[in-house]
Formats: sequence, structure tokens, C-alpha cells
Amino acid sequence: MRSELAGVSVLLTRDDPRLATLLAERGARVVTLPCVWTEALDRVSLRQALAGIGANDALVLTSAAGVDAVAAAVELRELPCRVAVVGPATAARLRAWGREPDQVASAPSGAALARELVLPEGEAVLARSDLAPDDVPAILRGRGARVRELIAYRTHAEARGDVGAAREALASDRAACVVASPSALAGLVAAVGPECLRHVLVVAIGPTTAAAVMRELAATPLVAAAPEAQAVADVLEEGLRVAAG
Repeated sequence: MRSELAGVSVLLTRDDPRLATLLAERGARVVTLPCVWTEALDRVSLRQALAGIGANDALVLTSAAGVDAVAAAVELRELPCRVAVVGPATAARLRAWGREPDQVASAPSGAALARELVLPEGEAVLARSDLAPDDVPAILRGRGARVRELIAYRTHAEARGDVGAAREALASDRAACVVASPSALAGLVAAVGPECLRHVLVVAIGPTTAAAVMRELAATPLVAAAPEAQAVADVLEEGLRVAAG
């Protein structure tokens, strides 16, 4: 059966070899333009900020980048507190550093984790990006948690790669774009301009990113059921099928 993705130019806003391979197997022309890069903070400063974390606290990690930043500063396996993570990808990164998560959100979103977190007797310590939205601490405080926010890394919404190739892909008669995060959207818009995205079928990875797309582009994106390659490819193919009538 011929795939709806055959001949479609798909722009990815982050390096995702599994998704790129899956889309190419279905006939898409895939172009990757990483639109975000992260910078870990000084390890000594982060180590000092985490030094007082105790057994009655909970460390909350909402991204793989957050896991890496904390792991670069302290030995995750030796932390006495519970560790809660946002979803399967973040859990996998934590396990790669030798620590099993104590809690994984049922849905891969910070809001889901904040709603489900087993509240600690001590503090809920959020180690995350300087650009992280305010929903997680707001939900936790609304539930009565004592929250301490730590900036573990900085996020730069800036494209790094062949912007010309990205523009060319978006200008195709049949074009789609997979937006990985609100920061990736900001980096993409800064690189190519909003007009390049007006006629493009956009897939957002998660509801927070979808809200950013609606706000910035005044367009309703498709939303992947999960932040996984198969789910993204499937929702994109179904969206193209519907668009074709």
C-alpha cells in the first residue's frame, strides 16, 4: 500500500534518527534542522544547590537534558530522595545513569507529573530549564507542596544547521513539520520566519507544544498521541490522508 507520506517533505526540529528513518521508509523526504540547544550550568553550583536534598524530599525531572545536567553534578544513584520523571524517554535516560525512577508520569507531560506526584514530606525539588513553563510548580503548590526550583541547564532557542535546506523543504507543494517543543518552535520561527510555516501541516509533540503552535502561528496542529516515532509518523500520515480528502 502506498503511504500518504510518499513525496512529502518533512522538517524535523530536533535530531531524531528513529523518526527520520521511519518517515524515510514511508517515502518522505526528511530534513532535520535542530532548533534548540542546551547548556548545562556550572557543575559546582548545581552540586551545591542539590547538597541539602534529603530522604523526605523528591527530585522532579521533566526532561532528559535535566537528567544529564543533574548526573553531571552529582551521583544519581547516591541521592537519598525519591526521583520522579516526566515520561518514558526521561526514565530511560535516568536508568542509563544507573538510577531507577521512583515514579513515572502516566502521560509524558510536566502537568501530568505535577498532578500525579506523590507529595513528599519535605520539598519537591524541580531541576529543569531556565525556559521551563510555570505550570508544574503552580500545580504542585496548588496541591500544597513545598517547591524549590533549580535551574539545571539553559535552553537556547536557536537553529543550528542548514536553514536554506529547511526553507526549501517547507516551500514544497506537500510539506510538513514536526515541532518538538515550544523552544524548538521559537527557534524555527526565528530561523525561517512565520510565513514559511503558513501552509505547512504541523505536528506538535504534546499539548504544551500544540498550544504554542496555536498561539504563535494561529494554526491548529496535529498532536501526536505519544512522543514516540511511531505515534508521530502515524498522526502525520493520518493528517495527510484527511487533508487529501
